[in-house]
Amino acid sequence: MASEATAAALDDSHRSRRPMFWSGVALGVAGVTTAVLGVTVARVEDSSTGNAPSGAYRSCVAQKQDPIYASSSCEALKAKNRPLLWSGVALGAVGAALVIGSTQTSAQVSAGAVRLLHTIRF
Repeated sequence: MASEATAAALDDSHRSRRPMFWSGVALGVAGVTTAVLGVTVARVEDSSTGNAPSGAYRSCVAQKQDPIYASSSCEALKAKNRPLLWSGVALGAVGAALVIGSTQTSAQVSAGAVRLLHTIRF
C-alpha cells in the first residue's frame, strides 16, 4: 500500500514538472537563437569589431563614395550586438535551469563521495 502511494506521488510530481521541461526547452532554443542573431545578422554600426579602431565601419562607409572604394564590403567591420547577445545567453541559462529543475535529479553526499542520481520514467 505504501509503495503504491509513493509511486502515485512520483507520477504526480513527474506530470507537474513536464510543462517546466518543455518551457525550458523552448526558452533554451529562443536564447540560443537570440544569441546567434546578435553576433551574425543583427550586428550594430555604432562600433567596430575585433582589433579594428572604433570608427572603422563609419570610415569604410564614407570611403565608398570614392569610385575606387565603391565595391568595398564594410559588413565585416560591424560589431556584435552585445545587448542581444547577452539577453540570449540569459534566456538560454533560464531555459537550462528549467530543464534541469524539471528532471528527477538529486545529489547524495556521503563520506568521501558525491553521487548524482537521475531517474528516467517511460
